[in-house]
Amino acid sequence: MSLAQTLIDPDLDQLAATFAASAAQDASAALRAWEDGLAQLDAPMRETAHRLAEARLAWPARLALNATPEGSVVLRQWAADRQQRPALPRLPFLSQRAAYQYCASLVQQRGSRQAANALRQGRLLVLGLRRDTSTLVNKGRGSYDDHIVVLNGWQRRGSVAFFPGNTEPSAQYAHRAQLKAGKPIDDRYKGVAFKKASLVAGEDVNADGLKDAGRLRAGTYFFKEKPDGFLDARAFRSTENQTVERDTDGDGRFLLNDAARIDSKLVGRTMYIHWGGADNVPVVNTWSAGCQTIPRNHYGSFLSAVGRNPSFFYVLIDGQ
Repeated sequence: MSLAQTLIDPDLDQLAATFAASAAQDASAALRAWEDGLAQLDAPMRETAHRLAEARLAWPARLALNATPEGSVVLRQWAADRQQRPALPRLPFLSQRAAYQYCASLVQQRGSRQAANALRQGRLLVLGLRRDTSTLVNKGRGSYDDHIVVLNGWQRRGSVAFFPGNTEPSAQYAHRAQLKAGKPIDDRYKGVAFKKASLVAGEDVNADGLKDAGRLRAGTYFFKEKPDGFLDARAFRSTENQTVERDTDGDGRFLLNDAARIDSKLVGRTMYIHWGGADNVPVVNTWSAGCQTIPRNHYGSFLSAVGRNPSFFYVLIDGQ
C-alpha cells in the first residue's frame, strides 16, 4: 500500500488500539497523535475511528482524558454521537478493510455486549442498516434502499459482504389499504397495490379498529435457520420474541408521535429474514409485511455468505 493510500485508508483498528493504550499515559499527546492519524479521512470514516476508539477505551484512559479540556470534549462528543443516527455509507468503500471497520464500529457502539463479543471472536454476524422509508413508496410495494451486511471473521478476518435489503413493511399488506366499495379504507392509501384481505398484516395496538403495520425495532436479535423455510426458500427466524414499532396513525412512517408505538408482546418471532422479489425487474416488490428481505437475484449470494444452517446475531441500526 502506498504512503498516500495509507494516509487516506489507515488501519483504523490499530490506530484506535494505539490511542486507547497511550491515552492513560499522556492524554494530550495521545489526542494530538490521534488527530494527525485521522487528518486525511472523510467524515464517515472519522466517525468510524472514533467509535472503534471508544469501544477500546478502558477506565484509566477515560479518567485521563476527562482530566484534560480537549479530552473531556472528545468524551462528550462520543456520548452525543451514541444518541444520533449514524450516517449510512456511500458504496463502494475504499477498501474491504475500511468496509469491515465501518460495520464493526457500529456493532461495537450499537449492538449488545454479546454481539460485540461475537464480532471480536470472529463469529458470523449480520448487520442491518436502515434508511427510513415510507411504507407507501413504490405504490406500497416497498423499496430495497437499506443494506443487509454479512460480517465473517472465521479464518479470514475482515470478510464483509453488502446486499441490498429492505427492513420495513410495505403498504400492500396494510389494513388501511383494504378496499371497500372500490376505495381504500384510508384515502392516503389511494394507488397502493393492495394484495388481498387475507394477507393483511399488523396488530391493532391503539384499539381504533385498524391493524397497525409494524417494523422490527432497532436492536440486537439472535437468528437461526427456520426449519421449514418461508416462501419456498431458506429463511431465518429469531430465537426469542421480538419488539416492533407500530405506525398507529397510518401515515406510512414510524415516528415518536405514533401513540402506543412500541409493541413487545404481539409480534412473537414472526419478523423473519427471507427473500423478496428481484430488484432487476421493471416492477420491484419487496414482499415484506415487516420482515427483513433481500432481492431474490441477490439471495443466493447472501446464503453463500452465511453458510449452511447458521446461527448469528442480527444487529439492526437506524441510520440517516
